[in-house]
Amino acid sequence: MVTAAASGMGRETTLRFAEQGARVVAIDIDADAGAALLDDVKAAGGEAEFLTVDLTDLSQIEEAVRTIEAKHGRIDVLFNHAGAPGPRGFDFDADVWDFQVALNLRAPVFLTKLVLPLMGEGGSIIFTASVSAVIASRNSPVYSALKAGVVGYMRAIAAIGGPNGIRANAVLPGAVETPMLEKFFAAPGESQAVLEERLVSFRQAVPMGRTCRPEEVAELVTFLAGDRSSFITGVAIPIDGGYVAL
Repeated sequence: MVTAAASGMGRETTLRFAEQGARVVAIDIDADAGAALLDDVKAAGGEAEFLTVDLTDLSQIEEAVRTIEAKHGRIDVLFNHAGAPGPRGFDFDADVWDFQVALNLRAPVFLTKLVLPLMGEGGSIIFTASVSAVIASRNSPVYSALKAGVVGYMRAIAAIGGPNGIRANAVLPGAVETPMLEKFFAAPGESQAVLEERLVSFRQAVPMGRTCRPEEVAELVTFLAGDRSSFITGVAIPIDGGYVAL
């Protein structure tokens, strides 16, 4: 089960899972992008199905899990990937806060709660957090707070699930070349040229001199999902070209 599966890192991971023989249930709010994803999975010889779900709506989350349980009986891997860029600085009100909590924290918390009873020994839960979970985000304190919450929850799940052979880990991407990248760096009212300068400066600050590619995240997630990582649990792994090492 992959959330935010229809674009970016979620799409690449869905394709990678399908290529490796997994039966994937892809979750996204964008039905058109989901249909295109299924076409690409089928063209590559994989197997997937798609559910349109608004992950800020708990009733839709619950219905999605019930649907998967009724059809498949179990979920072996959950990739809690969905999220959204946080508001810049303190430019947010209660409605913005509530949306951010609902998508960035409540959705993975409740999905995990609902999926755990459907997992057998060897199950794996992977969360997408962010480097902003472990180093301060000057752009969005809200994003740092919520992604740190994801990491804390992941560690608790690892401790709880360990005796039953269920693992939980988190990937901490830095800046990734996805359609969301500019949203993370853009400031209201600034020109495209200024945004491009900021992106260039960020890349120069990364020891490896570039941003991450979605397929690199997909490789890490599929590794954490499978038997090759069978004794890895409770860890938050940066995938950032060395950015948090500075």
